[in-house]
Amino acid sequence: MKKHLTQATILGIAAAFFASAVFAQSAADKYPDKPIKIIVPFAPGGSTDIIARVIGQKMLENWGQQVIVETRPGAATVIGTSAVAQAAPDGYTLLMTVSNLTTNPALQDSLPYDAVRDFEPISMVGTTPMVFYVNPKFGPQNLKDMISYGKANPIPFGSAGIASMTHLLAETFKADNGINLMQHVVYRGGGPALNDVLAGTIPMTSATVTQALPQYQGGLVKALGVSATQRHRSLPNVPTFREQGFDLVVTEWYGLFAPKGTPRPIVAKLNAEIRRILALDLGERVAALDLGASSPEELGTFVKKEIDRWSPVIKKLGLKAN
Repeated sequence: MKKHLTQATILGIAAAFFASAVFAQSAADKYPDKPIKIIVPFAPGGSTDIIARVIGQKMLENWGQQVIVETRPGAATVIGTSAVAQAAPDGYTLLMTVSNLTTNPALQDSLPYDAVRDFEPISMVGTTPMVFYVNPKFGPQNLKDMISYGKANPIPFGSAGIASMTHLLAETFKADNGINLMQHVVYRGGGPALNDVLAGTIPMTSATVTQALPQYQGGLVKALGVSATQRHRSLPNVPTFREQGFDLVVTEWYGLFAPKGTPRPIVAKLNAEIRRILALDLGERVAALDLGASSPEELGTFVKKEIDRWSPVIKKLGLKAN
């Protein structure tokens, strides 16, 4: 009797698993049959917002369903990220985010989500180096000039948020070169920080290449250096940090995630769509990004490695969320 019950139990579990798989595949076949929301945990106008809107538009054109990009800035991206972690795992609420997902575990004493366990990676979207963009009236013309100036004068600088790659680049440069008068001004995204540089409220922002590229091309900001291994194709006249004698390479990344438990067939369908979109000509708005998709597994492994890489750096710098 015991053997018979055990066999029946196994058959029941197998039947339930098969039914669940069939249901998930059926849901994926119909997906999407209503609007999709992509949450960006930054203020409007930043590079993350821009790429989310470009991808959302291409999804709309292909699937015929509206894609709403919703910006939810605040708490070093925790507000928007938490909203996705708590959303229904059905593929209709997605997260377009960046390195904050992997730096917040070291920055925050506690988080309302786990960066690894509470999300389904979908695909990497792209990468980009950072640039020190400054107001044209700011005196220094290169990084060495800025160090000399910063040892005698305050340099308020803006970033996309605490422990964002834009912030970590500036803090690392500051620490390595003893520029104690560089002062971080916290913003809820790269867009507001850039606006204050344009207005002359602060002299400098550490930002992605794409963040201020139109303004740079229009002469509204200067670029003092790019944090890449070689000059960026969009900024051919801007020397790298290394060219100027500073061995500092920092890259921002962009990834798409869904809430944990989103059916694998839907994750696979979204991954295929991202691959399709990134193979298209997406125009000038994202031309400065180094676009490239990944498998969900590759993005998941990358997230774990980035947490291990940046946690000791953040602790060494003594950074904490406000």
